[in-house]
Amino acid sequence: MPSESSAATAKDIRKFAILQLVITTAFLALVFWMFSGTDADYPPIWLIVVLMVAIGVAAFFSERVWLTGKPLDPAETAEVNQDLALEQYAGQTLRKLIYSEAPMLLAVLACFVFNYGGWPVLIIALPGLAVQAYETWPHLRNTSRSAAILDSLGAQSHLVESFLRA
Repeated sequence: MPSESSAATAKDIRKFAILQLVITTAFLALVFWMFSGTDADYPPIWLIVVLMVAIGVAAFFSERVWLTGKPLDPAETAEVNQDLALEQYAGQTLRKLIYSEAPMLLAVLACFVFNYGGWPVLIIALPGLAVQAYETWPHLRNTSRSAAILDSLGAQSHLVESFLRA
C-alpha cells in the first residue's frame, strides 16, 4: 500500500510532465545560447543521424515502459488499487522521462565535444521535446495501456478515470 506522504495524484503527474517539459526546454535554450546558437559550422550528416537514431531508440524504450507494470491484486479494495495504480503510473512516467531525456543530453554533450556551436541542440530539440511530451503526458493512450496491464488479473485500477476526473 502506498504511503500517504508519497501518494501520487493525477494532478501531480500532469504537473510533473509539464514542469519537466518546461525545464528541459529552458535547459536546451540555455545551452543553445551558451554555444552561440548557429554561428558555428553545420554538423556533418553522421552526427545528425546519430542524434536521430538516439531519439528513435529513446522512443522505442519509452513505448515499452508500460509493459513493466505489475498487475494489481483483485483482493485489495478499489481505493488501495487506485492509489497503487497511480503510484505505478508515476514511476512509469519517470522512467519514460529518463529515456526521452537521454538523447537530448547526448546533444548537449556533442556541443561540448565538437565545434558545431548550438547546432546539435537545435537539431534534436523539436523531435526530442515532441517525444518527451508524447511519452510523459498522461493522455488516454498512455493511461489505457498502463491500465490494461494493471487490470489484467481482474482488479479495477480506475487509472483512466483518475485522469479524466482530474
